[in-house]
Amino acid sequence: MAVTLTVFGANGSLGRRLVRQAVDRGHPVRAVVATGSSTPEFPPEVTVLDADVYEGTNIEAAVEGSTAVCNVCQHSTLTPPDYAAVGGRHILDAMAAAGADRYLTVVPAAAGGSDSTAGVAESLAVTLFRLFRPRVTADATAHVDDVTDRDLDWTVVRPLRLTEGPPTRQYKTGAIPLGFRGVSDGDAAAFLLDCYERGIYRRMQPKIRP
Repeated sequence: MAVTLTVFGANGSLGRRLVRQAVDRGHPVRAVVATGSSTPEFPPEVTVLDADVYEGTNIEAAVEGSTAVCNVCQHSTLTPPDYAAVGGRHILDAMAAAGADRYLTVVPAAAGGSDSTAGVAESLAVTLFRLFRPRVTADATAHVDDVTDRDLDWTVVRPLRLTEGPPTRQYKTGAIPLGFRGVSDGDAAAFLLDCYERGIYRRMQPKIRP
């Protein structure tokens, strides 16, 4: 069975939900987990590979044969401050070499510049995020700059923050004010798959909220 969707960061909360939902929707999936990390229990039809996105090891093998790549690698207390930018660059470079051009990723809404669609609550929440997590914000912004400079079919999904939870399918997307509430990683996974399957939000940065 040909590989359709490659998921980097498949051992994280968002990644696990994304893999399972993709399988439920009938997609062949390659789940890429961080080298040395524990591997979640995936459905038997999932192909599992390990790779180190920051060091750039085994990335080419992970993207080979993919029609789309989802990068949902997330910062932790163990990741370096430029984890998203460096790891993302390695993935994007491997995609270019392999001829894969559909790329989907998730970054905090605080990444990037000012947002004319943000309301008062979102502006305050973003300001606080940038104040308390400046390295994460700068790293995500650098990754988005890299993505948007490339000749790729990309989508950057921008929640205020992610919370652990199943998909509710009760969410709004697009150029919308976010407020203070985060969105469940189950809903973020569902939206990523919607973008992939329906071909929506190409070369756009939609926000998502409950």
